[in-house]
This record gives sequence, structure tokens and C-alpha cells, in this order.
Amino acid sequence: MLCSRLLLLILVFTPVLVLAHTDISETIKALTKRIETEPTADLYYQRATEFRALQEKIHAIEDLESALKIEPHNRHALVALVQLYETDKRAKALISRYQKFAKNQEEKFEAHYLLASHNAKLGLFEKACSQCDALHLIRPNEDPALDLFHAGLLLKLRRPNKAASILKKSLTRTKSIVVRNNWIDAALTAGQAKAVLPIIREELSSSRFRSSWLIRRARASLILKKKDAAQADLRKALVEIAPRINSERPDFTLIADRGLIHALMGNKTRAIHDLEILKKSGYSPDAYRLLSSALAEQ
Repeated sequence: MLCSRLLLLILVFTPVLVLAHTDISETIKALTKRIETEPTADLYYQRATEFRALQEKIHAIEDLESALKIEPHNRHALVALVQLYETDKRAKALISRYQKFAKNQEEKFEAHYLLASHNAKLGLFEKACSQCDALHLIRPNEDPALDLFHAGLLLKLRRPNKAASILKKSLTRTKSIVVRNNWIDAALTAGQAKAVLPIIREELSSSRFRSSWLIRRARASLILKKKDAAQADLRKALVEIAPRINSERPDFTLIADRGLIHALMGNKTRAIHDLEILKKSGYSPDAYRLLSSALAEQ
């Protein structure tokens, strides 16, 4: 699926904790030998991927640029380089190049998706949203990635009702658990507690780890003006989360949940503390959007 491949490329070029530094270094050495003998765009792309795993962005960019000198229309190298350039104006030039040589429906979709993503990074959410509307019309598959991206933009624009509507339609079509959970969160942001409470209750009756669902039920309770019930669920969620957080290598998803609990309970100082941890970690702001929004409302 196209969106999945595009997102895979994005994930490949996202900073990760390197656990096998020696192995990666050896792979780079082997690729370097092959490049010295007979350089190809694919070899440069492979080595760029390894450099990115080591968080050596400059070397990764150099290799991707070398790949594109050999094959100016190499999609993998182009997409990866756009991701590394981030908000740099060179990213826009590469996207324009892709749009010009894109021939089939999938290539055109991917090029326009890149442009929408680039505009979102620049903070041009309205523009990116309009581009998503166009992308829905030429969508070549049933992948939910575009729906999730579009809904995220709408939430940034404070249009939770529309975001929830897009995700609900996507859920009907894809049956994706990821889409379902995002729809529930968007619906709660839109104040649609009654629409999602049955699912929340079902998950609470069967889930091994219940904290995220307790938080969702607490959000629903707050919408329904049931403050005591909300506070009880938030306390239970906090008790469950506490022993699961490793102080040396914390799970930032749990930090985001803990911060949201504190924010919903009115513990602003503790919520801000967790928000600062998340900001310093480099964790995606989208992953702690609910925490940021909860604090902004106080």
C-alpha cells in the first residue's frame, strides 16, 4: 500500500536508539567498499539509511544527494531526502521535481502527500488540509494513513468534529484498531462521550493494561459532568502507570498519559513537568497533543 510505504520511509529516517552500533559501522564499511568499486543510487541509499540509524544526518544527506545525482528520479532517495531536509526550502524543490516526473496515479498521490506533509511541518495547516481533501479524491487504496494525517491536521485547527467524522468513516472502511483509538480520542475532544462510551467500557472489561482506557472514560465522565467518577478513574490509572515507568529508560507514551492524568486532575505543576520531559526527549508533539491541549485550556 502506497501510504504504508511512504510512512515506512519516514520511519526509517526517524531518529532511533542505536543498540547495535558495531554492526551498523561494519555495514557502512561494507557498503563503502562496494560504492568505491561501482557506485549506484541504491548503494548510496542503503548507506544513507545506516548513517541515519547512527544519527549522522549530514552523511545521510550527502549519500542521498549522491544517489539522486546518479538517478534523479529515484523515488526512495528523494522521499528520504525530503524528510531529512524537513522545513528547508530544498525539500520543496525536490517535491516539485517529483510532481513533474510523477506519471502514474500512485506516484502522483505520493508526491502530493509529500507536499501536504511538508506544508504541515511548516505550520501551514489550512493549506495541508486542503491538499488532503484533494488527496482523498485520488486515493488509490484503502490505507488509513491519509485519514490519520488529515484528522491530525484538523485537530491542530481545532476542528475535532470533522476529525472525528473522517476517522469514523475510515474505521467503517478499514476496521483498523489504530483508527478506532484515534477516532475515540477525537470524538472525546469533540464532546461526543456517549458515542464512544460503549467501546471504552468493553475495553476496560477485557484489557490487561487499563490505564489508557481509564483516562478515556475519565474524559467522557468530565464531558458528562461526572467529576467524582472521573477523578476515581484517573487515580486508578495513575496507580497502574507508576510501576511501569522505568526512570532510566522511560516509555514516553506512559509519560504522556501520566501528564494527561495530572492535567485532568488539576495538578498543573506535575503535568507541566511531564510535558517538559516529552519536549526534551524529541518525542513527536502529536503523541502528547492531548496533554498540551489540556494544559492550554487551564
